[in-house]
Amino acid sequence: MSQTKPLIIDVHGHYTTAPKALEEWRNKQIAGIKDPSVSPKVSELKISDDELRESIETNQLAKMKERGSDITIFSPRASFMAHHIGDFNVSSTWAAICNELCYRVAQLFPDHFVPAAMLPQSPGVDPATCIPELVKCVEQYGNVGINLNPDPSGGHWTSPPLSDKAWYPIYEKMVEYDIPAMIHVSTSCNSCFHTTGAHYLNADTTALHAVPDQ
Repeated sequence: MSQTKPLIIDVHGHYTTAPKALEEWRNKQIAGIKDPSVSPKVSELKISDDELRESIETNQLAKMKERGSDITIFSPRASFMAHHIGDFNVSSTWAAICNELCYRVAQLFPDHFVPAAMLPQSPGVDPATCIPELVKCVEQYGNVGINLNPDPSGGHWTSPPLSDKAWYPIYEKMVEYDIPAMIHVSTSCNSCFHTTGAHYLNADTTALHAVPDQ
């Protein structure tokens, strides 16, 4: 009797190989925080479908074929989220750009990539402000999950724990859409915590231990 190959899904993939134009635009956006005269317009970012295809076919898709995986849940590059940079407007614009790129990749490679959303979080800002981007990504882009940063301050842990009611609006939308969240910090700006060597390794435990046993 022939056996059907199981479908292998990678639930945690990031767009780490996005075309250089994305990083260049982001650097201009960051520079514009101090000098608004150099702040770029969203329309100035030009990335063609051919550039997206090349960035995927020679990287993520090549590795997927090499390793035998079929589908990747695909979200923006985690270290690029950098929610501690700028204010909510900066994060909102940046999240929208990154989420659209992941959606475009999923449209170009529908058999291999399914998008998950980055939220426009910002230190000290009500998490409920992320709802419009979450709704757009689910309803318009077909996103099947979100990345939720328990520490948008970038290593200073100034946000309430994930058990706090401040997070409930996001949880309620997750329940409404029946989507999961990947608990995922971003870049650390705290010199006590190396981004990947300490902040990434410890953050999930820190965040989840803040949720009391029921």
